[in-house]
Amino acid sequence: MKRMGLVLLAVVAGVLMICGIGAAETETPADNVERLEDLEVKEKGGAPGLTTSPGKTVIELDKYATMAPPGSIVDVLKTHAIVDFRGDSDFDPGIDSIYVRGFDATRFVTAIDDLTLLKTGGRKSSNIVDYATLPAFLIDKVEVLPGPHSARFDSKAIGGVLNFVTRQPERRESAKPDLKFSTSYGSYDSWNNNASMSGAISAFVYDFGYQYTHTDGYLRNSETDNQTVFGRVGVVLPGNGFFALSSSYADTDREAPVNNPSSDGSDYDSDYPRTDSGAFDPYAKPTWDSRSTTYRLNYEQSLPIIGRLQIGAYKSHDFRDRSYYASTTDTTRSEMETDWYAQGGKIQDDIRWSANHHTTVGFDIARLYDDGINEHKEERIKKRGTFIEHKWGILPSVDIRAGLRYEDVRIWVTNFGAIPNREDVINRRWNELIPKSFTTWRMDGVAPWLRDTALSLGVSKIWRAPDYHGDYNPQGRPAGAWLEDEHGIGYDLVLDRRLWRDISLQINYAFYDIKDYIASNSAYANYSGAGAGNLRYSDYKINLERVHRHGVDVTLGGHIIDDLSFSLTYAWQQFYNRGDEPAGETTLHQRAENRITASLRYALFERTTLMLDYYYQDKEITEVSEEIAPDVWFFTEVENPSYSVFDFGVQQQLFKQIGFFENGTAKVWVKNIFDEDYYNSSGHPGTDRTFGVSFQFGI
Repeated sequence: MKRMGLVLLAVVAGVLMICGIGAAETETPADNVERLEDLEVKEKGGAPGLTTSPGKTVIELDKYATMAPPGSIVDVLKTHAIVDFRGDSDFDPGIDSIYVRGFDATRFVTAIDDLTLLKTGGRKSSNIVDYATLPAFLIDKVEVLPGPHSARFDSKAIGGVLNFVTRQPERRESAKPDLKFSTSYGSYDSWNNNASMSGAISAFVYDFGYQYTHTDGYLRNSETDNQTVFGRVGVVLPGNGFFALSSSYADTDREAPVNNPSSDGSDYDSDYPRTDSGAFDPYAKPTWDSRSTTYRLNYEQSLPIIGRLQIGAYKSHDFRDRSYYASTTDTTRSEMETDWYAQGGKIQDDIRWSANHHTTVGFDIARLYDDGINEHKEERIKKRGTFIEHKWGILPSVDIRAGLRYEDVRIWVTNFGAIPNREDVINRRWNELIPKSFTTWRMDGVAPWLRDTALSLGVSKIWRAPDYHGDYNPQGRPAGAWLEDEHGIGYDLVLDRRLWRDISLQINYAFYDIKDYIASNSAYANYSGAGAGNLRYSDYKINLERVHRHGVDVTLGGHIIDDLSFSLTYAWQQFYNRGDEPAGETTLHQRAENRITASLRYALFERTTLMLDYYYQDKEITEVSEEIAPDVWFFTEVENPSYSVFDFGVQQQLFKQIGFFENGTAKVWVKNIFDEDYYNSSGHPGTDRTFGVSFQFGI
């Protein structure tokens, strides 16, 4: 802790001195700055579409210019360094394909309109969130909340929260609907086609959307097709309110990349890069197809006395089929089909008592099912949460957001004789009170050179029960019978600073102290055989004694001149196992230590914009595991050297209005322009130099 304090003080002191010198030389008139609930810069704040404030970063999709039109929300997220994309291919957004602050999908929250996306998961991959089912046209903005400091979200938000906010229904002056179309085509026969329509007839509102994406893929056996259909109807209510019902359906067909050549060297296709990191040889022709259906209800309204009331509910069904040939002589494919079911809801009320007091109270519940017990739909997880969060302006320059969350978690662990003398289905339960806090000090009054500067400190409890199939029934073993819940404390120290013009800087130092961290121990287990008796599988998954994570996240961006904007994000992290478990070393040291993303946008002419993106990742050692048959697993350790990738593109507005058509825009881009050789986190060769073109317009 002493070392952490010294590092923390050095970071803050150095940054304040550097920022103070820069700000003192380039002060702007005070009327350019507006005080809201959080620190904000009037008109422009940071890079276009990217706004930082204490404890939150907001990405507005209509303003945030990606190199190519985003096929899914992952294309936007991976431009931020704290989000580590770990999919098999850049052409497929993948399933649970991102880490946040070095944590996988079991330790950060993905939410839509404040409702956490949950599944039991497991069964050949983690299977919690399929990002192919979340096309960008569904989403208005993304709220990134680093760290565990919000009581409003599920307790697994250790790395933070990615909250996808959909477009709010609103009245329109005309009954004419807005139609938008876009299409793009690129290397490897890659298509991304979108069509959407939104409109209103008096208070009745509606939205419809369709997306089709296809790619042949650059790896052998990596073709992907996805179709997503979305519909929403609703009513606009008084008090800036609405009631809406929505439904989405996604059908995704994926091939899984295979070795090239085969493991015995006999089967090689020179049209694809060489790779030996896959779990399958070419003869297997593995596929991983899925279908997903979701229904949602959303209600929001400002009411007298009650405040801003929000009610959300969802019901979803996801189906996945893993299929492959088990040997070169097989004529029948081996298949594993899984159905996941989820339903849940949330009631939340925001009450503003005065300018200095704001309270949020609420309750959420989720019930998660799958067909893993005797191939019948069975409840596997039940979660209930109650929360209260109060924001208090203690002083004109200091406010504190203090919260308390109570969470109750029940799981059902499949046993059926695997552990002798235990019930067939083991019922376990955990509950915990989880305090949260986040304090912000706006330092304008301290000295002139500290104007537009805020220092924040988040101190919150960390808690997570083993509420994921890969924890409680990994590879079909009832390890959850023995596991305990994770607990600890997370600290975030955040500096927000406007440096010059609209150029904003955020530096976030984070430290996590987590006890009983759940980790896989199968490689070192001594009690997996039948001879282990009543202790069987007690060390297949274990709780590590203590884990520490240090990290620094930096976001910098704005306009250098009116026509030239930039953004820069940097993430450094290091995990330490403070116990003596060998599994702690292999579990925690499989992440890149340094990651950088950067972009430049230059308005060369009134309608022409040049775009340059840069990505850097430090060297990484990772263990790849995949179940290739029931209870048969493929493990390999992959060492990926550091790499840098540059992308370049041109955006041209072709017309503003031609008859019924408006805002016609074209893009041309080259990704990995220097054809850098690198490997992704799966150990597959990274995408080579690729080209693309897109066109979009509205009616």
